[in-house]
Amino acid sequence: MERRFGIEMEIAGINRETASSALRAVNINIVSEDYNHATRNHWKIVSDASVRNGFEIVSPILDGEAGIAEAEIVARALDDAGATVNSSCGLHVHFDASDLNLGHLKAIMRRYAAHECEIDAFMPRSRRGNENRYCKSICGFVRGLLDNATSIQNLVELQHDRYFKVNLQSLGRHGTIEFRQHSGTVNAAKIANWVRFLAAFIDECKRVADGHAAVQSAPAALPALSSVQARLAQMFASQGVVRLDEMCAAFGWLDITARAAVTRLRKAGMEITAIKVDGVAAYKFNGHTTEAGAANAAESLWNGIAEAVALFYQRRAAVLAVAA
Repeated sequence: MERRFGIEMEIAGINRETASSALRAVNINIVSEDYNHATRNHWKIVSDASVRNGFEIVSPILDGEAGIAEAEIVARALDDAGATVNSSCGLHVHFDASDLNLGHLKAIMRRYAAHECEIDAFMPRSRRGNENRYCKSICGFVRGLLDNATSIQNLVELQHDRYFKVNLQSLGRHGTIEFRQHSGTVNAAKIANWVRFLAAFIDECKRVADGHAAVQSAPAALPALSSVQARLAQMFASQGVVRLDEMCAAFGWLDITARAAVTRLRKAGMEITAIKVDGVAAYKFNGHTTEAGAANAAESLWNGIAEAVALFYQRRAAVLAVAA
C-alpha cells in the first residue's frame, strides 16, 4: 500500500490524559487541542460532539505501509490503556486524492454504491444502510445526482454535506476523499485491513476508469461462506422461489445480509430474479449460467484486493451473519 492517508479514531473509556500518556509511552507525538480541522504534523486529541462520553484522535498525514504500522502502534497503545468504543464512535479514513480526476471519483462512488450491501455485511448494524446519520448510504446520490457532475467542484457541491459513507466534501478542504462507514475501533488488525482494503479499492477503480482490465487479486468466491452459500444455493435449487423473510428466518439474517448473499450467488453464476410473492419480496431461481457468472465475477468487490484482506472481511461477514 503506497497511498498517503490519515485516520480519525473516535474512542471512549479513558480520558485525554490517559490517552496522551499511553501514546507518549510508545514514542507517539501527541498534542491535546481544542476542536479544529487543521492537518498537523503530529497526532492530536480533539473533542467531537457526536461521540458519546469520548473524543477523537487524529493522525498526521501517514504514508503507505509505514503509516499503517504507526496507526497500529497507536491502536494497540490505546487498547492497552483501556480505551473502548460505543455505537456513537466511528473510524474515518482520508486518502490523498491528488491523482484522482472526475472520472476516477465517479468510478469510486459508483463501485462503492454497487457493492454497498456487501460492505454493509461486514459492518455492525449501526453502520449499515441509512442506520447512522453520520455515514449515510451513497446509493441515492449515485443514482440521482452523480451523472450531473461536470467537474470535481460540481461533484462536491452536489453531495451537499459530509455525512455519507464516502465523503467528497473533504476534497475542497484537505484534498482527500474520506470513508466514514467503519465503526469505531482500537483493534489494530481492523484498522490495518480497512486501510488496505480502501486503498486497493481506490486503485482498482482508478485502473478500470482508465480503461485497464480489472485485477482479480482475490478469489471472487467467498471461501469463508462456502457452507452457508451452499445451503442457500440448495434452497433455491429445491424450491425455485425463496421469499426474503424465509431466507432471513432460515439463516438468522437481516434483510440487508440476505440481499448481499443473493448478490454473491448471482456472481457465482446463478440466475436469480427479484420478484414479489403476495406482495412480499422474493427471489426466483432461473438456472445456472457460466457466462453470466464470469461477467459478474469481473465486477467483484474483491477485484484488486489482496487475498488476505478479502478473507478477513469474508470471515467477518460470516460471523456477523450468524450473530445477527
